[in-house]
Amino acid sequence: MNIKDLEDLIKEQINNVIVDILSNNPNLNISAKSRAGAEISDWIEKRFVEATKNHDYLKDSESAPQGKTKNPWDAKTFFQINDLREEIWIDFKAFKLSGEDSNPDIGTPIKIIEFIKNGSFYLLYVYIYYEEYNNGLRFIQQNDKLTKVYFLKDISNTFRRTPTGQLQVNILAEPTYRTRGEFIDLLMLKIKEGLERQRDSAIKKLNKLTTEAILLKQKNSESEKIILQKLQ
Repeated sequence: MNIKDLEDLIKEQINNVIVDILSNNPNLNISAKSRAGAEISDWIEKRFVEATKNHDYLKDSESAPQGKTKNPWDAKTFFQINDLREEIWIDFKAFKLSGEDSNPDIGTPIKIIEFIKNGSFYLLYVYIYYEEYNNGLRFIQQNDKLTKVYFLKDISNTFRRTPTGQLQVNILAEPTYRTRGEFIDLLMLKIKEGLERQRDSAIKKLNKLTTEAILLKQKNSESEKIILQKLQ
């Protein structure tokens, strides 16, 4: 088994668990009139932990701590085969069908950088699709599938780093397989490009300050003259 075979097996095993959960619970009593993503994620991560208690490959699964919205993962598990025990982070993304052309934030690069520094690598995104149904919601297929599953390392090369430091990608952008080393190169390039855009924007704003200061002083001088004239 090579690295790609291992990655495919990890994705397959986790996806099978998620698809089973969705298939056995097609409807949820969660309002879909507002953004329900956080509630769906909270629901499915707990079901994932339950479903993998006696799994052949997925061990010691955990759901995110309650109330910690900045937690780097929604669920985590350990993929175990032979003598290998690999930590896997899972990030659930629930999308309402009407918002399918959105560009969701998918986290900061800081968390994956620290994850890799600590000897791990695999952050798995699991996309789930839903629509309003009666007083709640139901899970639906997109492109004939209930889920879309890919590792961050295989993210579409159209992703970008936003000015707020988040990574962002269009929901419709398809992942592309790359090696772990290729991903590190791409990630560093995207961070560099994002920082350069911020730098260029800051320079423009700094240059504008000089012009703004001259204009403000001019307007203030005119206003002061009017005030003084009226005071005489």
